[in-house]
Amino acid sequence: MRALISVTNREGLPRLAQELESLHVSLFSTRETLKALQAAGVTVTPVEELTGFPDILEGRVKLLHPALLGGVLARRDRPRHEEDLRVHHIEPIDVVVVNFPPFVTEEETPLADAMEQLDIGGETLLRAAASNFEDVLVLIRPEDYVPVLQEWREQGEVSLETRRRLAAIALYYLASYDSALASYLHTSSDELFPSIVTLSAQRVRNLRYGENPHQQAALYRWPSFHKPGHIRGEATLAGAGILQGGELSYNNMLDLDTALEAARAFTVPAVAIIKHTNPCGLACGDTLLDAYQQAHAGDPISASGGIVGCNREVDGDTAHELSQLFFEAVIAPAFSREARSILRAKPEMRLLATHAPLEPRKRATHSLKVDHRPAHPLDVRSISGGLLLQTPDLLGEQEVEYTVVTERDPNLEEVTDLMFAWKAVRLVKSNAIVLAHKLALIGVGAGQMNRLASVQLALEKAGSRARGSVLAADAYFPFADAVEAAARAGITAIIQPGGAARDDDVIQAANSYAITMVFTGKRHYRH
Repeated sequence: MRALISVTNREGLPRLAQELESLHVSLFSTRETLKALQAAGVTVTPVEELTGFPDILEGRVKLLHPALLGGVLARRDRPRHEEDLRVHHIEPIDVVVVNFPPFVTEEETPLADAMEQLDIGGETLLRAAASNFEDVLVLIRPEDYVPVLQEWREQGEVSLETRRRLAAIALYYLASYDSALASYLHTSSDELFPSIVTLSAQRVRNLRYGENPHQQAALYRWPSFHKPGHIRGEATLAGAGILQGGELSYNNMLDLDTALEAARAFTVPAVAIIKHTNPCGLACGDTLLDAYQQAHAGDPISASGGIVGCNREVDGDTAHELSQLFFEAVIAPAFSREARSILRAKPEMRLLATHAPLEPRKRATHSLKVDHRPAHPLDVRSISGGLLLQTPDLLGEQEVEYTVVTERDPNLEEVTDLMFAWKAVRLVKSNAIVLAHKLALIGVGAGQMNRLASVQLALEKAGSRARGSVLAADAYFPFADAVEAAARAGITAIIQPGGAARDDDVIQAANSYAITMVFTGKRHYRH
């Protein structure tokens, strides 16, 4: 038997080669892999002895040869194939061990340099071996070496089921590789949504369960042109490290993602507390401790058992406050040594560090230049029989543009709270209403079938604290009744998109109560 080995990731390679030797498999390898094997004392033959042809074009053509591809593709059960091998002096190849780096570029990488990364020969060999998996064993991941060789030794062969699984792994890897390349090349087009979408993601871990305990779930990470787990060095949930605590569930991940988005929306210290993907607490402060205390005060009953997101390193003082309650998880850029020490006493509390700053996302722009790709991937939602794609709903760092439509202009304190509330409302399930005062949420109405019901929920939650606060709505008010309810509770300012058929009635109601109202012209539905 013969094995062809050409790998970039050489983890476990010496042991693999030695095991194959002990199974009486002759080894053939390309130049750099051959050097590594020889250094480990393994007997290996240059692949040129199979091809009778040197690699050319600076190594571009070394594996693209009939002696290799024919040896891999030949079906052992077809006499015609056996005859062709004999006539052309081609030896069958029984094991293909090939891997190469994922297609990764930096933003400033020129197109010509990016194309030089492509591994045409290795990709071709993997595809050939996977297509003939019944006769050829294909290995691409080092973690598969030991179990496959163990099966081979114990059973005397590698089962068809295992061969098929390994072929699928190789093809999934090739699909991911090709998808990354296609995405990179697509950025030179003025078409935002490609005509064909190939979704490629790497499994990070299995989750405890899905949305409900009887469902199964797993976490996948989108590939990146840049640092794995990050987009241009940006903090992501999929790239965060778990510092403490047990396994995460599907719902934990959804809440953590909302917490991350909420905390990163602000440049000053901010803390979000999330329950069922809605913020029940959100506040900014001079310090992270101050922000946490205000966020918790927003809805202390709902906060228990929630998910906390922080946009600053968690310090000892904040950790001490966090330790007073039960929270499912806390995500932050980092945790100080003192904070880790304090929170170690709460082993059930998961701690996740993004290891990157939680900076506000800038609005993605599409560009014709290859080296200026959109900053963020498209949002993907599954539906029956297909997918929906959209660009993400990003506020960015720029000031929110608005128009005052009432007789009274907002004062500085009201403007500050309106801008805070406008960032907060986009995180709440529609129909969404939030009340804010002094850069903190004091009431949230989420997910109701009509906007008045959401207003009433937010007012009920805020109670007497509603007086003097501001209100944000993710979409327009179809009627004036919600404004009248807000006015009776003491709301002084409202921010909303505007655009309803009865806008005049809504504005008139606000004027009659001396409420200042601004229109943004932008809606923030979140379903």
